[in-house]
Amino acid sequence: MPDPLRGVPFQLAVEDGATLAGEVYEPAGEVDSTLPNVVLAHGWTLNHTLWSRVIRGLHARARVRVVAYDQRGHGHSTSGTGAASIARLGRDLAAVIEATVDTDRVVLGGHSMGGMTIMAYAGQFPDDLAARADRVILLGTAAADVERPGWAGKVEMGVMHIAARGPRIKAGVFVRQGHLRHLNFGDDPDPRDVRLVRKATAGTSIRDMGRYFTALEAHDERASLAVLGRVPTTIVVGELDRLTPPRYGRALHDGIPGSRLIELSGKGHMLGFEATDLVVDLLLGAD
Repeated sequence: MPDPLRGVPFQLAVEDGATLAGEVYEPAGEVDSTLPNVVLAHGWTLNHTLWSRVIRGLHARARVRVVAYDQRGHGHSTSGTGAASIARLGRDLAAVIEATVDTDRVVLGGHSMGGMTIMAYAGQFPDDLAARADRVILLGTAAADVERPGWAGKVEMGVMHIAARGPRIKAGVFVRQGHLRHLNFGDDPDPRDVRLVRKATAGTSIRDMGRYFTALEAHDERASLAVLGRVPTTIVVGELDRLTPPRYGRALHDGIPGSRLIELSGKGHMLGFEATDLVVDLLLGAD
């Protein structure tokens, strides 16, 4: 396994007393100043380090500056005093762009809850998005009505609602690797990738896991989708995604004028691991 990817760390104070932690990754040698910065937002229960394979791929192809950060309540970022909401995550993204991006143009990549974050940013800052975004890449995400059907989904919802009032201790041993693999991956995942995702999820507190689950349930950014039609937007979904199945990607495609939809056979939810080369191509505008 490659050495851990290391960037220049930053901390950013945002609303409600939260502090966002992240890193800026620069390539070996001089940054190509003609390229937009890439800003990456991760999904529920994860953290910014799970973009490592994508960042390595970007640096192997281009001398591009990349910013990745932990969403509030995840990784090393604090939660703040306010209620958990996707709208607030959108404002956090605006603050990250303002504080860390050093070019006029930016590429935005969001996975799962990170894609929802970009939608919320677009809805609240439409002119900024149109003025600065070269393109947007949405991976395994949804605009609204996020739920897991069936009795298993109802049980999960009940557990998460209880967890939202629980302690701020790490989920740890409650995160079962086999279950996580089933939910997050498609055919034949690399066991190392499964372990990395399990480690990140286990490191999320029980309370924040529940709080942001309820935020996902309340999430509805359908009114923001027309704004994303003002910039080139690509939606990618895995055929075997059990968390945000293809119907969510198709609904996004229908709602975002001029968008492109890519459905990947045999892939699941963790597209940064399962389809790294494609994600890199899309972020660089090479596909």
